[in-house]
Amino acid sequence: MGKDDNKPENYEHTELDILGMSCVNCANSIKTYLTKVDGVYNVDINFTSEVAGVEYDPNKISKLDIITDIRKMGYDVMTETDEDRAEKIKEKQLQLQRYKIYTSIAISFAVMLISMSEHSEFLAEIRMPYNSSLVLLFILTSVVIFWCGDKFLKGAYHAFKNKTSDMNTLISMGVFTSYIYSIIISLNHLLKLNISALNNSHEVYFETSVMIITFILIGNHLEAVLKSKTQSSIKKLKGLQAKFVNVIRDNEEITIPFKKVRFNDIVIIKSGDKIPVDGNILEGFCVVDESAMTGESHPVEKKAGEELISGTIVKNGFVKMRALKVGKDTLLSQIINLVKEASNSKPKIQRLADKISAIFVPAVVSIAVFTFLIWLFFLGADFDIALLYAVSVLIIACPCALGLASPMAVVIGIGRSAENGILFNNVEAIEKMNKIDTICFDKTGTLTEGVMRMKKLILYNDMEQDEFLKYVFSVEKFSNHPIAKSISNFCIENKIEVFDNVKEMMNEERGGITAIVDEKLLLLGSEELMKEKGVKNFISDESSSKGILYAAIDNELAGVMEFDDRIKPESKDIVKKFTEKGFDIFMISGDNETSTKAVADELEINNYSFRTLPDEKEGIVSRLQSEGKNVAMIGDGINDAPSLAKANVGVAMGTGQDIAIESADVILVKGDLRNILKAINISAKTVSIIKQNIFWAFFYNVLAIPLAAGLLTPWGIVISPVMAAMLMAFSDVITVMGNSLRLKFININ
Repeated sequence: MGKDDNKPENYEHTELDILGMSCVNCANSIKTYLTKVDGVYNVDINFTSEVAGVEYDPNKISKLDIITDIRKMGYDVMTETDEDRAEKIKEKQLQLQRYKIYTSIAISFAVMLISMSEHSEFLAEIRMPYNSSLVLLFILTSVVIFWCGDKFLKGAYHAFKNKTSDMNTLISMGVFTSYIYSIIISLNHLLKLNISALNNSHEVYFETSVMIITFILIGNHLEAVLKSKTQSSIKKLKGLQAKFVNVIRDNEEITIPFKKVRFNDIVIIKSGDKIPVDGNILEGFCVVDESAMTGESHPVEKKAGEELISGTIVKNGFVKMRALKVGKDTLLSQIINLVKEASNSKPKIQRLADKISAIFVPAVVSIAVFTFLIWLFFLGADFDIALLYAVSVLIIACPCALGLASPMAVVIGIGRSAENGILFNNVEAIEKMNKIDTICFDKTGTLTEGVMRMKKLILYNDMEQDEFLKYVFSVEKFSNHPIAKSISNFCIENKIEVFDNVKEMMNEERGGITAIVDEKLLLLGSEELMKEKGVKNFISDESSSKGILYAAIDNELAGVMEFDDRIKPESKDIVKKFTEKGFDIFMISGDNETSTKAVADELEINNYSFRTLPDEKEGIVSRLQSEGKNVAMIGDGINDAPSLAKANVGVAMGTGQDIAIESADVILVKGDLRNILKAINISAKTVSIIKQNIFWAFFYNVLAIPLAAGLLTPWGIVISPVMAAMLMAFSDVITVMGNSLRLKFININ
């Protein structure tokens, strides 16, 4: 039984920004340490985004205790509220890192000149007495190791203390091996110790230590810069958040921070302002740039009664809006959280690499020791030569490349998706999306606009139109269904009033609503519902291809409303493209047969169902899966939630209802069907890059370690520790990070 099995019901979750991690194994060390702490039940740490998600029991350990434990390991920690300070600290750390690199480069140059002067007549003029050069080399090398490269020593120390090992362990072992050996040689010469085994050895390797530190510092800095670029999408999204907001409270205009805007606040927005929260315009007119949130390239005109979403920018105009979603509930905040959560997760494809990374360092240390013994005892090499081969093995190995193979690609892929209005609810959806071969579309609101327009109204029993609509509007104003919205809009435009005494309203299992309105029983719904309830004088109308809604008052047919829903402009093109690419296409609808068939015929979809209830939609998805198909379900309504959850990949239209969005793996913010194809292409490219990264990480280590051990020495190919440091320092940058960054520029259309 694991710790997660004993997780209490009242556990809490916190996200922490961890600064100072130099490699993936640093993240693994922190995770290993925290999971052993009593009260901590689950830890996920992503080196790429530098975010830790921790689940813990507040009765056993506090958030402050967790932060303190991480800081004791040598890392700085920021909470969710310290984002601005975290950015400043990161910049200071990068600046300090640059100073250390400059110092290390300068000292390395000096150390190389001093070392080479002993063997070069060209540098004879700067040659100093041997004893003095040894002392100076020791001092300069010590500065590089203990100041410039202190993060490697600290990392190795904390890893050792926590009974783990990482890249810092290998670097520190390699550096100290050549450093301590050089000190012993120097002391034997300076103090005339006459150690017999070393009397013939005069070669010191201080330059090896400083060059190893220098090259790896440069590689780490390039890695940090590239890693920062991978997070550009999240930074862009955060940059869309307004820092301060003008609101009206108690008839007074005040300026407050974005996070302090309350539900129902009146927010004032002027030209150039970022819209801070989600809400409706109360008065005014504006032109809004929604490209960052929806991908819509053209500015959109907005007037009173229309919605504004956070993260968009008012290009022109002045409005007052009522805040309806604030803080973490805004669309922008939800998008940022989704991108962060998906970026901080690992796909299944990474697990093999993680297992190998866990045993990588001990394996490399064993290979280095074995290399030393082989060269010294079996091949008869001098002690210092055998030692250099062992150091080369320690330095050239790169566990980080394996650990970064997936996270780098995932962060960039998720970010690229977000920039195109595509949100992945979980990272596994990226892998699954690539395997889809069957697509099920909901009809209303997905393939069609979902904006129903009343085209015809037939009344019975001599009831006046306004009176009939008053009954219907009194109930439908409470619903978000497209037909209900159409009725509400029609009634508002025609100034239809409502009855105040509406009671006992309930949804029917077969689709529809019953309610007591003005002491009369109102029944709204389909033909099946009318027949099931035994409505008198019922007349069926299946001739229309449009939506039909029947209304009965006191169990007598009172009216029939006919609605039209236009097919989205992009639907025909996207269905055709999917068909040409070999996807099986299904359309699932709750509408009548005539209406459904008309849409299917126009879109050239051969497989479709009509009058399909929510559980039947789920059944269709299950049946297709039982036939061995990988199914994507695309929908937008409450009735799509079960099938979205059941599908291999559930895709929700961002214009749909919250429960559908929560059930989905992928969300199309704008509701543009063309983004489905983009999502599939991003998935394919991301999975391909991950596989390439894992291959190159394996290939590099499988090839580099034997070369460093001296496999090709008989043919004159020798990898010195300095060369090993260069190869190791740039292995991540070239094999993984550079390859992953291609995702930012690959065509996804």
